[in-house]
Amino acid sequence: MSVPYSDGVSELKIGKFGFITFLLFGMVIGLTGIVSADPGDPAVPETQVISTVTSGDVIGLVMETDAATWTISNGTQIYKNWAEMVDTDNAQYTTAYDASIVAQGGHTAFTKTTTVDTRNKVTSQSNIKTQTGLTFAATENGGNVVGSENLMLDGAGDSTPAADKVLCPFAAHNSYIPHFCNIVQAGSKYDLTIGSVTTSADDAFVHNDATVPVVLNYAINVKPYGTSQGQIPASGSTMGYLKAHVQEGRNWGSDLVTRIPMKAEDLTYSETASALGTITAFNKQFGYASQIAGPLPTWVD
Repeated sequence: MSVPYSDGVSELKIGKFGFITFLLFGMVIGLTGIVSADPGDPAVPETQVISTVTSGDVIGLVMETDAATWTISNGTQIYKNWAEMVDTDNAQYTTAYDASIVAQGGHTAFTKTTTVDTRNKVTSQSNIKTQTGLTFAATENGGNVVGSENLMLDGAGDSTPAADKVLCPFAAHNSYIPHFCNIVQAGSKYDLTIGSVTTSADDAFVHNDATVPVVLNYAINVKPYGTSQGQIPASGSTMGYLKAHVQEGRNWGSDLVTRIPMKAEDLTYSETASALGTITAFNKQFGYASQIAGPLPTWVD
């Protein structure tokens, strides 16, 4: 689609993808374990905060990339495999984030904020949080904006006493948190010749109270491009996805011969939504929460 640039973008033309209008409004997916064991990890003694803000208003080429990987253990080391973690009473989490925006042959206006915070969090706070807002209109033949974003959270842990991980003083002194191994991934892609895109991604898994939920949230919204003459539908393609695999134990120990934890729950979930054509509205939201829901198992003194 060729769109000569002007202050009002009055000569914008729609047509390369035809008038395939896709309407998809918000769907929220919640995955919450019952008597699940996803306790999170406490912050290390020295904590860090990394925050960035990027904004631009450009006719021409724009490129922006982000990448982060973070692993934290509540033990004395980062474990490479289960053989190292077994019988340690510890848990370990890894989160990874990556994003890319490449816009060429058009007018791009965008703002992106990113924060990585390794401190302990409470409910509704985040360890990683990003927000992106972008508008694009092609000004040359072949002009487009291509973007992708992915957020992953992977946690696994040995069964462990709950007394030093649950703040409530009425938790039984002999209760424990079972084994667990949970991973969730969410993200999006888009390729547009015109349109407006907003995305948000966040997760939280560092806290000093195991009853605070471990969470991951993601959302993408593609909508028309606004001009002084009115709204012009987005044109191109977009998609959003969620994948989750939850494995939970229910008891204290492992098979004493193989030392393999006994699994009481195995849940897999995946979802993808996509649109191609003239996009009047595309709104996708994903939510994941996993927490100690009790009552916790106990052992006899």
